Amino acid sequence: MNEFDDAYDDDDIEWVSKSEIKREMHRLQAIGKQLLTLKASDLKRFALSDELHAALAESKRIKSNEATRRHLQYIGKLMRSEDIDSICQELDRLDPSSDLSQRILKQSEQWRDRLISENDAEQDWFNQYPQTDRQHFRALVRGARKEQPNDTDGPLHAGKNTKKLLQWIKSQLAGQ
Repeated sequence: MNEFDDAYDDDDIEWVSKSEIKREMHRLQAIGKQLLTLKASDLKRFALSDELHAALAESKRIKSNEATRRHLQYIGKLMRSEDIDSICQELDRLDPSSDLSQRILKQSEQWRDRLISENDAEQDWFNQYPQTDRQHFRALVRGARKEQPNDTDGPLHAGKNTKKLLQWIKSQLAGQ
């Protein structure tokens, strides 16, 4: 027995089964397949390597099913060196059915309702999000307030400016 054997004991090595490796490979390919379905403008939001961007762009011209399958394997291989957690988080933001997207929508609706009904809600927004363009923000809130009926007990009127305010709030919360 030499000193090399002592340095690497069997307890120190974490063995990964072949099935586990395959499952991870298929998971990365599935994430790559999701990236393939995105528009180019949405892909810019992801922090991907140049090589992966080129592979995703290349996949648009492939027509053969077998070539598509092989190219998807290649994309899965490239995905091994990417930050998968940030990619998955960004995919969740883009997927309207994801928990993250639903939470952002709910927060956006709550902020919109508060901003329209409460005068001090604007200051709360500025305290929480100091980088906000105040002039544009106040114009959106003012426009949404003008659309509302005079009775304050009824539901909010979802006019054009109210919808714009909601979309703007949603984009601000999603951009964090």
